Amino acid sequence: MTYYQVFVSAENKEQAAAILDALLEKRLVLGGPILEGPAQFWWKGERIEMSYAYLVTYTTDKYKDAVMRTAAEASKEEVPMISFIPFEGNPELFALIDKTLG
Repeated sequence: MTYYQVFVSAENKEQAAAILDALLEKRLVLGGPILEGPAQFWWKGERIEMSYAYLVTYTTDKYKDAVMRTAAEASKEEVPMISFIPFEGNPELFALIDKTLG
């Protein structure tokens, strides 16, 4: 089984919280923090500076497609950024993910 740390973008903490709620409601992710801070990026040919948010959570390969679908549906962004990073962790974290997600 592959375990993933998941990052989902949002324009603010409220949007990130709504996405996280949708994922938790379906029991697709473990849960985690919402981080917000200044950001800079290219958008439609212009350099943008704004406050930006990410939610950080964990899931497994079993739920990867459903996480992507649910997060995209709950997002208000034109291009939601959803990334899955395989990771190595301690056995207790893996056990918690397995127990929580089933």
